[in-house]
Order: sequence, then structure tokens, then C-alpha cells
Amino acid sequence: MRLAIAAAMVSATLGVQAQQCATHSGRVSGEVRDTTGALIVGAVVAVDAGDPVRTDKQGRFDSACVVDGSHTVSIEADGFEAVVEQAQVGVGAHMLATKLKPSSVVAVVDAVNASGVDSEDVAGSRTLQANDLKQLADDPDEFARQLQVLAAAAGGAPGQAIITVDGFQNSGSIPPKSAIAFIRVNPDLFSSEYERPPYQGGRVEIFTRPGQSRLHGALFTTQSTGFLNAKDPFALSRAAIGKQRYGFELSGPIRKNKADFTLALEHRQIDQFAVVNAVSLDAAGNNVNVIANVATPQTLWEGSARLGWMPNVKNNVTTTYSANVNSLHNVGVGGTVLQQAGYDSLQQEHALRFTDLQTLSARLVHESRIGYTWRNRDDAPQSSAPSLVVAGAFTGGGATTQLLRSHQRDLEMDDDILYTRGKHSMKAGVQLLNTTLNDSLPTNFNGQYVFGGGPVGTTTISGLEQYRRALLGLPGGTPTLYTVTDGNASISLNQLRVVLYAQDQWKLRPRLSLSYGLRYAVQSSPTTLKNAGPRLGLAWSPDKAQRWVLHARTGLFFSPIDTATVLEANRLDGVQQRQIQIYGPVYGQPLTTGTATITTVRAPLPELSQTPSLQSHIGVEHEFTGHWHAQANLYLVRGWDLLRSRNINSPLNGQPNGPRPSSANININQYQQTGTIHGNVMFLGLDQHSLRRVQIFAGYIRMDLRTNADAANAYPQSSASDIGETARPSWLATHHIIAFSNITLPKGLALSTQFDAASGNPYNVTTGFDANGDGILNDRPHYATGAESTIYRTSFGALAGAGSGRYLQRNAGTLPWNIHLDANLSRSFAMPHRHGSDATNLAVNLRSTNLLNRTNATAVGGVLGSPLFGRAYAADPGRRIELGLRYSF
Repeated sequence: MRLAIAAAMVSATLGVQAQQCATHSGRVSGEVRDTTGALIVGAVVAVDAGDPVRTDKQGRFDSACVVDGSHTVSIEADGFEAVVEQAQVGVGAHMLATKLKPSSVVAVVDAVNASGVDSEDVAGSRTLQANDLKQLADDPDEFARQLQVLAAAAGGAPGQAIITVDGFQNSGSIPPKSAIAFIRVNPDLFSSEYERPPYQGGRVEIFTRPGQSRLHGALFTTQSTGFLNAKDPFALSRAAIGKQRYGFELSGPIRKNKADFTLALEHRQIDQFAVVNAVSLDAAGNNVNVIANVATPQTLWEGSARLGWMPNVKNNVTTTYSANVNSLHNVGVGGTVLQQAGYDSLQQEHALRFTDLQTLSARLVHESRIGYTWRNRDDAPQSSAPSLVVAGAFTGGGATTQLLRSHQRDLEMDDDILYTRGKHSMKAGVQLLNTTLNDSLPTNFNGQYVFGGGPVGTTTISGLEQYRRALLGLPGGTPTLYTVTDGNASISLNQLRVVLYAQDQWKLRPRLSLSYGLRYAVQSSPTTLKNAGPRLGLAWSPDKAQRWVLHARTGLFFSPIDTATVLEANRLDGVQQRQIQIYGPVYGQPLTTGTATITTVRAPLPELSQTPSLQSHIGVEHEFTGHWHAQANLYLVRGWDLLRSRNINSPLNGQPNGPRPSSANININQYQQTGTIHGNVMFLGLDQHSLRRVQIFAGYIRMDLRTNADAANAYPQSSASDIGETARPSWLATHHIIAFSNITLPKGLALSTQFDAASGNPYNVTTGFDANGDGILNDRPHYATGAESTIYRTSFGALAGAGSGRYLQRNAGTLPWNIHLDANLSRSFAMPHRHGSDATNLAVNLRSTNLLNRTNATAVGGVLGSPLFGRAYAADPGRRIELGLRYSF
């Protein structure tokens, strides 16, 4: 498809050259070379964001006719950093002579052997250039969400993609959109360079642009006020929702063709509200709905600086610094969580990064990267009272995190080398990431009451009824459980990860390409050494026109044991901290009452390996008449040794104080590698990018995966059985439809739309109480036999919480479909400027998220017998509308 588009652009360029320009107009002409002086063929040149042309075999170009005066010229080429120049037409006109700097090694790989079939140019991959980026959201959070939607095309979990910047493996803050040269969505994820398997979320690689050759900048603002925005779902009234965003950007040379800089700073004040939709009790003990808009304002600052320096024609040195400081209020509030259970959070991230790209020869490129990132988080709870959980009704009291303090330091060192010879393009490198954590985690130091309901006499009561009886002093009014943690809140951890990889792309024939590689990873805390993963890929086109392309790839992946898992095992080891569980205490006097007192600890981490999985992919692409491009892909997933948790000392008779395999009255929770995942993911895609006024990308994703290990901290219902545990992952949406379009309208207007529809994620149905005494409140109901005194008629069938029988499958519930439609309408106006001076323009845009104002539920009551059971009680925000202005000079 790229060849067809290139041919069309060349034909259009020749047609333009055959025409004569009118009076007081002319063409922008120029020549494009790299830093060694070599001509660049096929570079894309656009004048004032108009229709692009490409450089010819002599590296030269001529634009369409434009009026006399100063014009902005953007020049891009695969494997090089994009630049923006100013050109004069009419008096003072001269031919542009532009030199492009090599981009990172990652981008250079794409430029090698650009003709013919490329096993790295795989189905599901996309590259977003300047024109694509213009139509995406300016707000960093919305921008990230749109990139996550695109990354799901690789067959991964939506919203879980890794977003990296300038080749660094450690993810960080997204740079300002105007500082981005291009974005690669889902490169060849089967390359040995990459760690994560596709089903875990995909990958987005952002590459920033260098500073401008002349001083340029921009001032921008985005405004949204309450009257523009819709009432949030479940709210009784429209809140004073709004957003104010201000910022500036400045870029230019320090020394011509030697050094340049880029600066950016923005401030956002977001007046957001969370909707509490819970059920509580009034003074008389009657059920009462608690519905309220709770202010959750955010104050955010983001800044970045980039310095580029070319000490000689073979070295390109870049230094970047970015800072992100966010002040968040009433975090965690919404749905059934009351305001008193929220907390304020101050979160900071700073990153200092250095890159040195060396073009040692025409065949050999070397890149070194060093990055240091420090992240701080400080939480302040709204209340220090014990947490109060009434299952399926509300959560109040103080937040269990309390005065959390987290200080993380990451040191990353990467070194890559690219060597091309003949039909081979080889890349090898080392990746090192050292993470240091120094935290204070007083989790659950304030204690927590849980009213989960349960059998009382011959009936079963809900958690809310149990709470009512506790307040009124009635029989059956004791909490299900009271837990409290004590010990030392301060804890630290250091983890080192080192990776060696090598990859070769071998063009066996013009229409046949083979890629193969090996990745070897080790880590400390815990120490794992046996993690060698081979990768293999093949691409073949059966026809000379290459309208059909077939892909086949497979590889062994190893996912590291993350720091959160290790930190939790070390925290609750019985020495650093321990948790006390008291069953059936008196409400308000938990420590001196209760039917059983149990100590809960974490077992030391057993000998673990990184989590392996075997991933395979087969795909086909076809280009139809009119440059409609279609693709079909099937990803096969098989993973084993997944981490999950289990109580290895649970009571044998289901009673908390009953006999246990080892020590009495103690829960010993252990991380185990006994989980599996298997299934397949299908992606069907269609895109059209050759039409002048319309560009379309659409896709359908179907995920069919099953696992018994949702997460490392997920427990089976019973420590003695896995029956019913293998089910859909909690993050899986079976069906997912995405569609992006860019439409050029009359009068210079541009309209872009982003459509994202997903079937609901699964949710678990539970009873709310602990019938087997293992200290984990995840018991599921069973299908009623008719002998039970309390039976619930549900969409899942007749269920009962107490008694015995065939249990309901894990994750049996499904949330409703979520459908999002975002739209952006924009127009740029050329501003008056003096003859011979640089052009300026004012861009205006009107953007809406959730344009349909649909209620996109994010939570449904899953506690059997609770007042919210089977009802949606939380959702994404309603329609938002904002107006943006951007003045560029």
C-alpha cells in the first residue's frame, strides 16, 4: 500500500509542475539531504499543511502554487527526525536546502530495506504522522485514551498498552502533541526487542521532533464550563463541571545546524465531580438512597525541555527533562464509595534522559540511552476512622491506604546497535532497569469493619440488614469481620532487570522476508535466570503487485515478577507487618470481642520464574481497488505458571478456628505459579488513506480467553478446589469495535471522529460472606436446590448464598456495552503578517467526548441479596464539550 500511495503522490507532483502559477504566486522548491550529505528520496513535504509531495530521485521537490509571502514547510522521512522550515515565495525567494537528522535506532530499522515485503510491517501496526496527530485530542488524558484504543488492534487488553517515548523501555509522561514527530502503534511485538506478549495490551512508541531551525512557538488554551457539559449518569443534577487548560511552546536553534531547543509548559485545572450512588440507612434504620455530586478537582502542571546537539555529522545527542505534578482531591470517591472514604493525593514524576545516536557508517548505527526517573506519591485520607464496608450497599469510614508515602527511583540504561549488510538487517542490544522503592504503607492500620451478611437462624440476611441490626442492637447484628494491620509501615525494595536481545530481518526474496531473534532476561528480587525466549516471523506476498501479504509469527515470552508483588510479600511477612482478623466482633468494640481471632501473613516468595507464554499469529492483508486495505489476524495465546494467591493453611472444616494443616489460628497466604491462560484473539481491519477528503480506519476485535488467575492477588473461592475458577479474565471485553475517521470539509473545516464500542467486562457474583473460613470474602453463591430457606431469583437462575450445591462460575456477570463517540471540528486561520516575516496562524477547535451522552456503566452490583444487586451504579462521565484556541508563530 505504501508503494501505491507513493506512486500517486509522485504523479500528483508531476501534474503540479506542469501547471503555471498565477500572478503574485509561486512554488516552494528545495532539496533534502541527510547529515552526511546523501540525497533523501521520497521525503514527504507539505506547505502550510496542504497536500504533500515527495522528493524525487535527486532529492528535490516543488510544491503546488501558493501566494507570495512566508510559508511553513514540514519535511518528514522514514528514519529521520521531522523538521519545519520557513520558505519565502516572491521577493526574497530561494531554494530550500534541508538536512534531516537520523532518528532513533528504532525508527532507522523501519527505513532499512523499505521496498518489498517487510516482516516487521505487520498487520495491526500503524504509524501516525503529523496530519493524523492533528485530529487527536490535545488534552493528554484523552490523547492517551485514544492511543490505547488504537493499540487494542494488536489483540491486547484495552487500556493496558505500554506507552514509551524516544525508545526508552520505562513508560512515562506523554509529551505535548506538538512535540511529537510520529507515533508507531504496535510495531512487530514478536520482535525479541519487546518484552510483553500482545494479549497484555499492545505497545505505543512516541518519537519526539527536534527543535525548529528558526524560532517558533505557540500559545494555547482549552476551556469548558458547566453549561456545555451534560449531567453525569446517576446524578440528580448537573454539577459545575469544567476545565481550564493553558500553555505555551517554544522551539528554535541555539546554533544553526548544530544545536536546538524545545520548551513546553501547560497547566490544567479540572473541575470534575464523582457521583456517589449508594444505599445506606436513615436514623430510623430504613433504607435510603445516597446520591450526591462530590467535587473531585484536579490541578495539574506539565513541563518539558529538550536540547539537541550535533557535535559532528555522525553524532546526534539529545537531552530531555520532563516534569508532571498532579494534585488530586477526593480520590476513590464515587459509586458506592462515600466522600469520607476518599483521600487527597499529590503525585509527581520527573524524568531526565540522555540519548546519543551515532551513525558510524552507512551500514552501522549505534544508540545509547540513559534515563533517571523519580516518582513521588503522598496520600492524605479524609478520615482516620476504621473503614466500613457494607457489602453491595456502601463503603464509608476512612480510606484503608491512610497516610501512604511512595518514593520510586528508576535508572534505565539501554544500548542498541543496528548493522545492515546485503539482505540482512540485524539489531542487538542490552536493556537495564534498576528500580528502588522507599515507601511507607500503613495499609489497614485504621482497621476495617465488613458487614457481608450471612445466615441468621433459618434465613440469610444481607450486609445492609446486618448493619441495621448492629446499629439497633438486634440479634444477628455483629459484623462479619473486623481486620486491622499492625507493624512497621516503612518498607524498601530494590529490583534489577537486565535483558540481552538480538534480532535479524532477512529478506530472502523481494516478496519473502524472515525475522528471527532471541531474548534473554534475568532479574533480582526474586532472582530468576532461566528466561530465554526465541522469536520467529515470516511475511510472504504471493503476487508480484504485492496486493496480498501473508504473515506468520510465533514466540516465547517471559513477563517479569513486578515490584508490587514482591513488596506485598515482604510487607505482610509477619515481621514487617501482620494482619489480625476477628470474626463476629461487637460493632465498636472489636478487639475485646469476637468468636475467633486469626492472624494473617504472607509466606516467603517461593522459587519463582518469570511468567512464560507462547504466542502465535497468522494474518493476511489485501489491497482492493481504490486503495481499500483490509486485514484479518488471529492470535493464539497459551500461558502457564501465572501468579495467583492461595491460603495454604486454610481451616479444614470451614470454621475459622477449626483445625488447619499447620499452625492453628493463622492464615498463610502464598503467591503461587499455578495459573494458566489460553484462547485466541481475532482482529479484522479496514482502512482507506488515499482519498483526498476522507481517511478511515476501522476494526473489530474478538477476544476469547480463559484463565484461572486474574491477578497475582486474586484467590480461588476455595483453597482446596479450582472448580469453576477458569473463566473470562476480569479485563476482557469479548467484542470491541473501533473506527477513526478524518474528513476535510468545505471552508477549511476538518472533522475527526473516534468511535469505540466494547461489550461489557465480566464481573464476579459473590455472597458477601466467608463460608469456608479462609479469610477471603470471595465466596460465590450456588444454584438453589429448593431446600434452602432463602432463594434469590436472578438472571443467572435461582441462587442461594447459604448451603451447598453446584457453585456459580467465576466472573459469571457481564457489564452492559460501553459505546463512546468523540468528535473534533477544527479550522486554521492564516493571520496577517509583515512581508518577509514568518507566517502565523490561529487554530480553533470544538471537541466533544461521549457525544452521544450514553450511560456507559463501569460497575454493577454483584453481591447476592444486596440492594444494588444486578443494577448499574457507576458509569463514565456524560457528554463533555470544550473549545480550544491555538496561536502559532
